[in-house]
Amino acid sequence: MRRATLALTLLGLASPDVGWAATKPGPEPVTSSPLPLGELPPQVMPAGSCAMFLWERSTRRRVLMATARQATAKVIYDGKAATLTQTGADGPAILGFSPHSRYAAQGYAIGVDLAIDANESGGAIIRDGTLTFTASNGAAVVAPVAGIIGCN
Repeated sequence: MRRATLALTLLGLASPDVGWAATKPGPEPVTSSPLPLGELPPQVMPAGSCAMFLWERSTRRRVLMATARQATAKVIYDGKAATLTQTGADGPAILGFSPHSRYAAQGYAIGVDLAIDANESGGAIIRDGTLTFTASNGAAVVAPVAGIIGCN
C-alpha cells in the first residue's frame, strides 16, 4: 500500500499525507467575452473548398467559420446566424486564406489578423491571431483567436 502511494506521489497523482489520488484545481474557465458574437454550432465544411475555423482563446467558443471559395464568413451576431462577405485581404494566401482579411455585413465588420502555418497533412494551424469586431458606430473590440484550416 505504501509503495502505491509513494509511486502516485512521485507521479504527482496523490497527496503524500492523504494517500489517495487528488487533483489540483485548474484555473477557472472564462465564461464571458468582450466580443458580441455567439458560439457557432458545429459546421459542415463545404465540398471542394477549404474552410477556416476560429475560436476565441479565452473562452474557446467557436466564433467564425470562413470559406475560401465563396469568400464569406459565418458568425452568430445578435442571436442570429449571419453570413459576411469578404471585403479585403492582404498577404500571401495559404489554402485560400490571407493573413489579413476583412468581412462585412449589415452595419458591422470583422477583421482577422492571423499567423497561418501550413502543415504536412494538407491543412494549416492558426496558433496566434486577433479578431476585431467593429460596430456601425465605429466602436471596436479586439480578442485573441486561434484556429485551423482544413480542405475537403
